[in-house]
Amino acid sequence: MSGKAIPIIIGIFIIMGVPICAEARLLLTDEERNYIAEAGVLKAVSINGAAPIQYTDTRGEIQGISKRVLEEISDMTGLIFQYKLYDSNREAYADIDHDIFFGIPYHYASNGMVLSKPFLKTETILYINSSLESNQLDDKTYAAVRGRVLPEGINEENIVYFDTREESLDAVEKGKADYGYGNTYSVIFYILQNNYRNIIAIPKKKELREYCMGVPNDNRVLLSIINKSIDAIDEGKMEALILDETLCIDRKITFSMIIDIYGKEIFGAIFLMMGILLCGVVCNVRSNKILRAQNEKNEMLSQASNEYLYEYFVKSGRLELSKKCNRLFGTQKQLRKASNILKDILLSNNLDGNIPVIKLPLANGEIGTFKSIGLSIHDEKGEPDFIVGKMIDIHDEIKEKEELIIKSKLDGPTGLYNAITTKELINESIKNRDKNRTDALIVIDCDDLKHINDTYGHLAGDQVLKNISTGMKLTFRQDDIIGRIGGDEFCIYMKGVPSINLVKLKCRQLNLLIREMNEDFYVSVSCGSALLEGENTYEELFENADKVLYKAKKRKGVQSVRDLNF
Repeated sequence: MSGKAIPIIIGIFIIMGVPICAEARLLLTDEERNYIAEAGVLKAVSINGAAPIQYTDTRGEIQGISKRVLEEISDMTGLIFQYKLYDSNREAYADIDHDIFFGIPYHYASNGMVLSKPFLKTETILYINSSLESNQLDDKTYAAVRGRVLPEGINEENIVYFDTREESLDAVEKGKADYGYGNTYSVIFYILQNNYRNIIAIPKKKELREYCMGVPNDNRVLLSIINKSIDAIDEGKMEALILDETLCIDRKITFSMIIDIYGKEIFGAIFLMMGILLCGVVCNVRSNKILRAQNEKNEMLSQASNEYLYEYFVKSGRLELSKKCNRLFGTQKQLRKASNILKDILLSNNLDGNIPVIKLPLANGEIGTFKSIGLSIHDEKGEPDFIVGKMIDIHDEIKEKEELIIKSKLDGPTGLYNAITTKELINESIKNRDKNRTDALIVIDCDDLKHINDTYGHLAGDQVLKNISTGMKLTFRQDDIIGRIGGDEFCIYMKGVPSINLVKLKCRQLNLLIREMNEDFYVSVSCGSALLEGENTYEELFENADKVLYKAKKRKGVQSVRDLNF
């Protein structure tokens, strides 16, 4: 044998079954494939200001959940979309040249439009000014968005209209309106982004919102492609996509926020600059004393929060940290290291409105994650004089988001990797492996899980699957990739296999362990494996192992590639 190495495939009969199924593929008709090939660029339009469903961010770029769904459809089908957002329903519906209207609820569809299956479902939520009670809204002012359907029971004389959901929330925050309704994702998104303090959000199941893709009535082929694509998006992947867009919040630093946090410092800085013009050095010293007194007060307030204050004097390069900062970093060596990192960031960023994330060494040896908020004070020449700011500990926030992302990659019942993550990890391992290293892929299938479910009940069947997953974790190595790829099917990717004998040994060990863990009834599994010795892909490995698995299930024995004439 020369050139590409031929993978050796082994089929093994074992006791005990494991659930798994191949990943669903997008099945298109000839008419649909021809449409995709001839479609060109499709114009996708929607309404701006409905974050996180769809909106324009601070950089002028279109973002949102519905756009991400279209990007997934584009990846699956090859369709190309050009996006445009309008400020109102009237302007969007006036664009008669569009091919698709994305992110639209059922009851907002216009005549001549047919809607896809929903990709996002949410309920409306009540938001009110904190000075009011939720049960006393009959004669209060309702903040409505132009062009949107009004909830039942709202009197026309009590309505004030706004162009966007964000403007309606601003009005309730400032007391210009008393309350409003909106979908849960948008209300929570803007409350977090704009740091509203006078708004209370209360769950009220006023109506169900289902967001879809709309196409003209005469384009049923495009509608069919979109529906199939939405069905093909894995539920876990869709949840991760929605979570990522909902948490992707660019917090705004408003003038009121700056005044609330740094009001004394700002007025002190103004006094300082006036003193420089009038009195020179003497007034400068006096102003610094005032600022130090103010910082001591802020230091006392910061003790009860997760905030750490600092001042950086640009011209002298001197950085003053609060006492709480000194305790946070511990030793002088770590303090100097953290100070140098913070100085570099302050010098390389215009902090008026920017909030960079900083990683700094802590006294306990760990690395802390902080969000820095700073304000530059300029001298009479307009040059930066010093920067006042604070660092906010966001370690728990980052950790929570990472845990949610990890959770979206796992199979809930067994705790193993789900089918999508398993395939991605195996593809990555194949791509990055040393060409001299031999890896193995094992596919395991439960022979008769249906019999166990029918005889002993589904709870017993679920426990069998959990026992199998536990047995796999105990049998195989920590760096092996173990995943559930279907209902009663698993796969294991073993890295660095010295010989096929190790694969056989591990499968026998798993067989014995499954017997011990399922004493109340007989369980059996069949296994098929393939060795990766050349330039194989995941699909080739899986196909080879699956063929051996099929023959193993029929023969109830261990076969090699050569024995089976592959």
